[in-house]
Amino acid sequence: MLLEFCTIEALNLRPGSKELEAFNVERVRGYLERNLGCKKKEVIHALGLNPRTVAKAIMMIRARS
Repeated sequence: MLLEFCTIEALNLRPGSKELEAFNVERVRGYLERNLGCKKKEVIHALGLNPRTVAKAIMMIRARS
């Protein structure tokens, strides 16, 4: 099952779980790859995520690079 076609309910992700964190990191990574040069605020609004969640995901993506 591809992540881009899954919903949080289908994956049975719980708030605060590592699985949800990884799911959100991949969502942010995918958005950033498709929209080069976008701002953090654009990611927040496009994905409907909390600003702290996006900031943490970006930090994790940068750390892995």
